[in-house]
Amino acid sequence: MSANTSELEYDKAAFFYDEIMNAFIMDFSFYNDLVEILKPDSVLELGCGMGRLFSIFLKTANVVTGIDLSEEMLAEGRKYFADRTPDNAVTEFIQADIRSFSLERKYDLIVMALSVLKHLSSEEDRLAAIANARNHLSDNGFLAIDTTPYLYTSESTSWINAADSMVASWVPDRSILAGYQWKKTVDGNNETLHWRYHQNEQTQFEHHFTVYPYKLEQLFDHIARANMYPQQLLTEWEANGLGTEGKRFIGLVSRHDRSWESKQQFLERVAQRDRKLWSDHQHYLQAHR
Repeated sequence: MSANTSELEYDKAAFFYDEIMNAFIMDFSFYNDLVEILKPDSVLELGCGMGRLFSIFLKTANVVTGIDLSEEMLAEGRKYFADRTPDNAVTEFIQADIRSFSLERKYDLIVMALSVLKHLSSEEDRLAAIANARNHLSDNGFLAIDTTPYLYTSESTSWINAADSMVASWVPDRSILAGYQWKKTVDGNNETLHWRYHQNEQTQFEHHFTVYPYKLEQLFDHIARANMYPQQLLTEWEANGLGTEGKRFIGLVSRHDRSWESKQQFLERVAQRDRKLWSDHQHYLQAHR
């Protein structure tokens, strides 16, 4: 997949991102916990879209920078945060490729949220993105990665009502999902996630985007080849991630081989909330039988 293809694909559905995907809050607690514990002065998000997480970062950061390919989504982010950025802070939305961008600043926290690396089609591209993130990370900073080998499910599906799936727990109000459906198509090394708005037997909107399988073993290899060190915190969002059943890597990556001294404090926060979320359709079905 070329950078231009990805940009065109996402520009076409900027409004869908604003209405639905920008409402996703399933990972908010993870980043809230990180920000409250780490208290970063500067945050860089790679694949930031419209800045869904920026309000969290601005709780402590004086500089929040986002990199994305889609100028349309970046423009929406600039518009939204024009009067929502504190006077003592700066938000930046920069159109660039996460594999090759170059900024003068180094950041305390760099974020790769919601499997952004799966939008890159080759191992070389993913390694380049991780290595480039390292180049922009402060010496004692952390790269936070949340990724899964397969989005939603590893198998092809028929159309599924979003409000009757695990997606309902990802938004603050499931009523916004009324009429929306999703399905997954797996064809070799291509995964296509389809969304549509379908009511009264008519489809009023349909969008799809393509991602690529990214096994966690490949991720760990790329982290090592970038001369960095991973610490897995969770295997799934929220309390389900405290066990071993989850399929995600949710954790921190650093320049040095060291344990995060606040890991236990972080895990206790997750356990106390005791929220149960799944990002995998098979796990969701098993839990709701």
